[in-house]
Amino acid sequence: MAAPDTYFCYACLRRHQTASVTGRGHRRFDIDADASTSAVQAHIREFDLQTKGVDAAFRILGFRGVEIHPPRFGRGWPPREEVERRYRKLVKRHHPDAGGDPEAFRRVQWAVEVLRRYRPPEEYRADRDPR
Repeated sequence: MAAPDTYFCYACLRRHQTASVTGRGHRRFDIDADASTSAVQAHIREFDLQTKGVDAAFRILGFRGVEIHPPRFGRGWPPREEVERRYRKLVKRHHPDAGGDPEAFRRVQWAVEVLRRYRPPEEYRADRDPR
């Protein structure tokens, strides 16, 4: 388990010391952060999740080279079934009850939550066949 003075940054997919210069600068990218400090901070965190968070979630689940711009309605989302398949595979590997790493398990859980939240509905997908 990670020390309490560190956190996992989804912007660069690394652990940071809370007191370090990089740690202070990347604090808003903590996957366990609470954006309840102010409305402005909540909006900034929401924007960060829609851009860097979606990209990080794809990397955590093992997708490489996925380009989605704009993130909410852009082209390039992998099929929902493929996301769920990779999620189940990683959860089995990292689940603490199966002897896996709890921190890696939390990252996988976070990644799939972000992708489920920001995936556009099928009727709004830009890469959908218009019929």
